[in-house]
Amino acid sequence: MPMIIMPTIYSTKAETDRISRLRAEFRTDQNGKTFVHDRYYTAPLRISRTFRPDGGSGELCLYTTDVSPGVLDGDHYQSEWVLGNGAHVILSNTSAVRLHPTPHHPSVIEQTFHIGRGAVLEYFPECVIPFRGSNCTMNTKFYLEQDSVLVYTDIWSAGRIHYGEVFEFDGYNSLTEVTRENRLLIWDKFALEPDRDRYGCSSAFMNYTHSAALWIVCPQIGTEELAMVRNAITNESGMIFGASLLAHQGGIAVRMLGTSAEQLQQSCISAWNALRSALLHRPALLLRK
Repeated sequence: MPMIIMPTIYSTKAETDRISRLRAEFRTDQNGKTFVHDRYYTAPLRISRTFRPDGGSGELCLYTTDVSPGVLDGDHYQSEWVLGNGAHVILSNTSAVRLHPTPHHPSVIEQTFHIGRGAVLEYFPECVIPFRGSNCTMNTKFYLEQDSVLVYTDIWSAGRIHYGEVFEFDGYNSLTEVTRENRLLIWDKFALEPDRDRYGCSSAFMNYTHSAALWIVCPQIGTEELAMVRNAITNESGMIFGASLLAHQGGIAVRMLGTSAEQLQQSCISAWNALRSALLHRPALLLRK
């Protein structure tokens, strides 16, 4: 039975026609190694490098790059990723996602992933940083087929903290949606307008400046794996977290608050590495940047 690819529908669009697109498709060869079957991108988006991880057995690492200073006024990024049956991709980007001021038109980032039967996607993007005066919408959608595995982190900062910019952006909206064979597993919406919302009084942030979400979706996950994830994350100074099973089983959701993007990213990787060997029969993940 061929993999069903859902149509990509974009409901949000910047008010300009400055759209940058990236599309990549992955397949496996006769030896089970993942390779890039097709790729296409327009500036400023690009695929910067691909390589095999140390100790791997066919998976492919891939980094993307934004060759501009960041997401600018009116920018509209669209990316689509298709993993064929059995493909295994480790995906990241080379630097933080910098959301620049948008005095005229909001910016939009839209990502769609189609993950075939038995395919694995490990997606660890760098932190999203909204600058003073920025307004951005980010939509990320995953369509999973039977026995596929998804690991995804979403790390966010309240601004350029070291420049004294904390919650000085105009607005930020994000949506993460995960479905498996047309069944909704995750629908996670976040929206904040600092001038309107009383974020300082909200338990969503308290005194923290960074947040992270880790989603692990795999049919073999249960209470034992949840305990392993909880044990792998230490309550370091300046960080708190919580972890639970998804409502339909077969997945774990982790939420973290902290004061450093690097700290939260490492905690996400540590949590996933606690399960990676048992679920994928692979060594611990090490992202080389």
